[in-house]
Amino acid sequence: MEAVHIKALNFCYNSASSPALTDITLSVGAGELVMLMGSSGSGKTTLLRLMKSETSPLGRLSGEMEISQPRVGYLPQHPEDGFVSDTVRSEILFAPENADISPAEVRRLAAETISRFGIGRLLSRPLSSLSGGEKQLVSLCSVMVMQPEILLLDEPFSRLDPVTAESFASLILRVNREFGTTIIIAEHSSDYLFADCDRVLFLENGRLAADLAPRSAAGHPALHDYLPAAARCFSGHTPLTVREGREMLNALPHAKEVPLEKSPVFEDVLLTADDLRFSFSRSGEDILDGTSLTLHKGEMLSVTGANGCGKTTLLRVLAGLLRPYSGRVLYGGKPLKKSAVKAAMLPQEVTDLFLQPTVIEDYRYALKAMGKPESAAAVMLEKLGCSHLADMHPYDLSGGEAQLCGLGRVLLCDPQILLLDEPTKGLDPVSSAKTGRLLRTFCDEGMAVLTVTHDLDFAAEFSHTCALFCGGRIESLMPTPEFFAASGFYSTAVRRIARDMVKNAFLPKHLQAALGGETDD
Repeated sequence: MEAVHIKALNFCYNSASSPALTDITLSVGAGELVMLMGSSGSGKTTLLRLMKSETSPLGRLSGEMEISQPRVGYLPQHPEDGFVSDTVRSEILFAPENADISPAEVRRLAAETISRFGIGRLLSRPLSSLSGGEKQLVSLCSVMVMQPEILLLDEPFSRLDPVTAESFASLILRVNREFGTTIIIAEHSSDYLFADCDRVLFLENGRLAADLAPRSAAGHPALHDYLPAAARCFSGHTPLTVREGREMLNALPHAKEVPLEKSPVFEDVLLTADDLRFSFSRSGEDILDGTSLTLHKGEMLSVTGANGCGKTTLLRVLAGLLRPYSGRVLYGGKPLKKSAVKAAMLPQEVTDLFLQPTVIEDYRYALKAMGKPESAAAVMLEKLGCSHLADMHPYDLSGGEAQLCGLGRVLLCDPQILLLDEPTKGLDPVSSAKTGRLLRTFCDEGMAVLTVTHDLDFAAEFSHTCALFCGGRIESLMPTPEFFAASGFYSTAVRRIARDMVKNAFLPKHLQAALGGETDD
């Protein structure tokens, strides 16, 4: 039985000159788990939104789309976009209370869902107080309370730390296996669920370029950059999981150690945080509890840690958006208001930066306010490879496109310090690597970059220095090679594959070198 049938589907946004989807033909069987992949802006979000009438974007649509299972649940890229209430309890109750069912049935549905997904401890919490992982879980529960037959998930792992992401992936898999729910998941991170899905659909420039089983997809040239780390490390082989990768590594001749890369030494300090303490209320728990760090000119420092541990709060304190009750932040040795050192922050919700109806108009508006030539707007978009997005409404951008355009927006002020909150959220692997190279170029030119990220592969590849934020403090602040070579739970997939077999290996190029092959730079 088909749950979704699509034939010759075409769609173009009203504000766009070229189509977002072209001649899409596919079917999804009832109970299937399907992964939808492709570059940022390839049409994944658009396709998902079209499958649920209430979320369909405005534009020109042609072709056939039949959804045979009427109960469809949709989780957007940003959980906040789907919230309609103030507290967790009211959010869970909203859908059944507004359906044509009895109060007793509403209570039963809510109680079953709350118990099944283990969110009882969150019921009285305001939605605004939840971490990214907690918001994702509540968003899933608010959809599952109506027991959908089809579940559409848009980038569910992009805001989750690695440990939370693994738990969330297990939860999604149980929903599919135990309830028989048809699940279509748009995702860039193939380290979660890729090996468990029934099929991989790959979109390229709005067209369906591949529709394959996972192991067949692992051999498709167009999907190489999107594959799990295990599949990218072994030339001519297609292991899909860390376990399969370890078995293959153990069976092949390999070096027992790769050289630990040397890290540059930085001297000029641009940002200092000394013993910062912050709480949202006098009686509340300290989010920052003696946080200290130093950021140097030319350095890229990545801070990782669990969802809800306070990383975003730290960035906002460093940016001067929140005031600590103790400790100090110095820019070039002076307080922010007295310093000539300029800083800019890219927030998690990048669309909050935009005030005008198109990206190019917003750039020009910002440049005019700063007394700079408006011609710099087109130059910045070209530098980011986003010229084709100039006339798009910011809210019509995909998650990855919004991230890139948001980065350009904050770069317009020529900061010496760049504070980034999840800069690769929503980016495909190719765009993520491009962003990393761009940030390293800025560092080479003397900028200091501090990123808060859950993307450990990005941090391992491009950061000079890494740290773990835990218990309100910066822990394990050290050069990136040393940080990942010794990492445990917060490690890359390659590190987990190579553990106890190849010392110092935490990137695909390290494992490929140990195997005697060409490095995948």
